Amino acid sequence: MGNLVSSEGPMPDRKKIEAIVNIPRPTDVTSLQRLLCMVKYLAQYIPNESAITQPLRELLKKDAEWAWHAEHDKALDSLKAVLTSKPALAFYDVTKPVTIQADASQSGLGACILQKGKPIAYASRAMTQGEQNYAQIEEEMLAICFATSKFHQYVYGKSAVSAQTDHKPLESILKKPLCKAPPRL
Repeated sequence: MGNLVSSEGPMPDRKKIEAIVNIPRPTDVTSLQRLLCMVKYLAQYIPNESAITQPLRELLKKDAEWAWHAEHDKALDSLKAVLTSKPALAFYDVTKPVTIQADASQSGLGACILQKGKPIAYASRAMTQGEQNYAQIEEEMLAICFATSKFHQYVYGKSAVSAQTDHKPLESILKKPLCKAPPRL
């Protein structure tokens, strides 16, 4: 299935990583789509995958002219470097509490699920054009919502789940009763 399970934890199959590392630089939209689909298959092992692939995804837009620049080489090299570094994912333990870390950037959402400070899986996605127009506090809440839905199989029914965010105004709003929070949040 493309994953290996060892005593160290789950890790991607080396053959899948080698296929991405050895793939030639994309020359058109179709070859770039092929590369990004291969990367998406291993996205759970790549922290900030959507941020790394953002320059590459810009080339896939309808009105974008195909022109490969240094920023695209840099993004491709970053992807390869992250994939070839040994991922340190841990096994999920149903008896331990879970922590979700979520963050929003200008163009994407990132999340990680942790147990005892070790990552279980990573997730990220690009924001739509409409979501990029949200206020910062709404983007941060969207990141938490994305994380809880992405890691639903880990958090559903758990009594001890905490969410970590770097956005202090959101923390103060969530400490109030739900009826006091703005409806969009």
